[in-house]
Amino acid sequence: MSAVASTSPTVHQFARAGIQRSIALVLSHDGFQSASPEALESFTELVEQYMSSIIQEVKTLAISSRREAPIPSDFESMLKRHNIALSSLKPHVKNRLCTQDTINRSFEAVTVDETFTSLPLLGAELSGQADKESKPFIPASFPGFPSTHTYRFTPQEDRRTRDSKQIREDAAKSAQLGEDALRRLVRASKMRKQKEVKSLVERDSQGKERFRLWESTMKRFMGGDRFREHADKVDIADHSMLVNADVKFSRREVSRLGKKSSAL
Repeated sequence: MSAVASTSPTVHQFARAGIQRSIALVLSHDGFQSASPEALESFTELVEQYMSSIIQEVKTLAISSRREAPIPSDFESMLKRHNIALSSLKPHVKNRLCTQDTINRSFEAVTVDETFTSLPLLGAELSGQADKESKPFIPASFPGFPSTHTYRFTPQEDRRTRDSKQIREDAAKSAQLGEDALRRLVRASKMRKQKEVKSLVERDSQGKERFRLWESTMKRFMGGDRFREHADKVDIADHSMLVNADVKFSRREVSRLGKKSSAL
């Protein structure tokens, strides 16, 4: 599939055609009947080079003064650098050309080239083309509107409940869930501490024997006559007492340094 060349003139072609038309009007005013394409092209290049140098110098003056855009004083400084007095420009303020010559009556309107017109990306539900066409004050040459949701508010239903009774019930339910989670966390912490105490005691043979006797005694006391059959299913972690090593005069953990010295 071969690409089709666009026939629409570019911005550069518009500007170049305007310069060439101005040159042709000046030549016609000075008495020239015609000009060769080579001469017209040479004139156009000279004008473009002269204008680009002027614009570049004005921009340099503006940037050196830390300004983003030039001001009239920058143009005046540029003219002084080229030894052009402001008084010499006054005769050129009045147009010497006839009004009939300046109007281009043979100008043909540029047809819109639809070669590269892209297909719409949005459907009729989201496209803003209908909104644009409904407003007569918007020129037809303006680009199409984006999707309607980008510049128009979409109403949304407020689904939040406002019943005070329902709000209190939800708050109580959330509090109960938090309390249950804390209870499970405390229970897991107790079991972890008991496992740590058990692993610490089992390191020593005498401590292991004491722990075995204590565990059997607790099972016997907790089981009794009624629960002897299900004594093994009872979780001791829920009923046992942990040693609080943070309280003064309570049993504390044996330091590892003392163990090493006793072993030696």
